[in-house]
Amino acid sequence: MSTIDCGRMGKATGLLLAAALLAACQAVPQPPPGPAESRPADPAPVDLPEGRDYRVVSERSEIRIVLYPAGPLARFGHPHVIGGPVIEGRAVVGEALRQSGLRLQIPVRALEVDRPEWRADEGFEPDMPESAVRDTRDNMLSEAVLHADAHPQILIESVDLRGPSWQPDMDVRITLRGVARELTVPVALSVNDDRLIASGRFVILQSDFGIEPFSAMGGRLQVADAVLIRFRILAVAGDGN
Repeated sequence: MSTIDCGRMGKATGLLLAAALLAACQAVPQPPPGPAESRPADPAPVDLPEGRDYRVVSERSEIRIVLYPAGPLARFGHPHVIGGPVIEGRAVVGEALRQSGLRLQIPVRALEVDRPEWRADEGFEPDMPESAVRDTRDNMLSEAVLHADAHPQILIESVDLRGPSWQPDMDVRITLRGVARELTVPVALSVNDDRLIASGRFVILQSDFGIEPFSAMGGRLQVADAVLIRFRILAVAGDGN
């Protein structure tokens, strides 16, 4: 922060200077600490076990991906929230927790950017210019980031589960833009004969998946490497609704 106290700027200060100083004194949103440690993974599909089958209800499930500004000029950047009710797939629950598994798909082009209510939930300014939303989505789908033309889906598969049935640690394999990585995600889990509800949050690094975070102004304004991911999944047994 500037050595000038923002709360005591004199009235004679010009409007442009005041705006610049106020921007310099604003808190920059920071990604949560401690990204999940990921490790290289075999991209071969993981077979689901035998058990009770649950189908994901996409319209009642949701993912949110939160990106933060970084760099010396981060105060002039914007955080972004990407996501939507876009999760597809199924889960299988076996007699024992470790005999369970899931396979989820997220269509990349179905992801939305910066709904005002999502931004408000994160404590960000709700409204973004339409041009900024459009540019962010175009960049997200580009070859440099998610490369939607070549990799139209994000794949998430469970590899192992352990711990209590109400909050297991799940080893998952994420395949993103053709790069497969495994990481451990704590999951809040509720299961009965009719439905399954799973929720949680974790932090990944874009660079682990071969994505170089966007930067401008010679690297002084960046998108942070660490990305926060929140999810809630509702799945129903068999063909139920």
